[in-house]
Amino acid sequence: MTSSTSSSLKQSLGELLGVARGLMADEELTDSEIRFLSEWLEQRYTMTSSFPGNIIHQRIKDVLEDGVITEEERSHLVDTLNLLIDDRLEDLAEQVDLTELWFDEVGLIEFDKARFCLTGNFVFGPREVCKTAIEQRGGIVKPAVGDEIQFLVVGSLGVDEWRTGGLGTEIERAMRLRATGKKVKIIPEDSWAALL
Repeated sequence: MTSSTSSSLKQSLGELLGVARGLMADEELTDSEIRFLSEWLEQRYTMTSSFPGNIIHQRIKDVLEDGVITEEERSHLVDTLNLLIDDRLEDLAEQVDLTELWFDEVGLIEFDKARFCLTGNFVFGPREVCKTAIEQRGGIVKPAVGDEIQFLVVGSLGVDEWRTGGLGTEIERAMRLRATGKKVKIIPEDSWAALL
């Protein structure tokens, strides 16, 4: 990452975090505030074409798509904004580079009987919603990475351990298994969601 790209990323993060902090100051997120954030992001292509603006933008589009904002959707969006507010700019900027190092390319996934593990925080929805989406297609979701896991799906909103500089337990396990010749693939949420 060049210094100008890094500087631009930090400025973009700073603006988004400022708006997120303002919206979450009263610890509530109303329908009108969600629509405001959607319109605000729509006017900022540069911000929505990079992390974390692209994540927030896509999540809001998903929430507004059917015209009804459920309490589960609102709660997930509040959690998403709070994750961003709680992180430091430097940590978030480093995540962009870090994740590119260990994601695998995947073609078509045959979900039937394929074994998955989920880690991190997902734009798609709470982890239980992601699990259900896999199971509805015949896949099996395990709570932890082991020899039998074929796919470790990493949520686009990151893994809690990233805040303290760690990769995360499941990612570390998957990388150790790969080092011993196991075929586990580590894939980002967006690649997984595109194959659903």
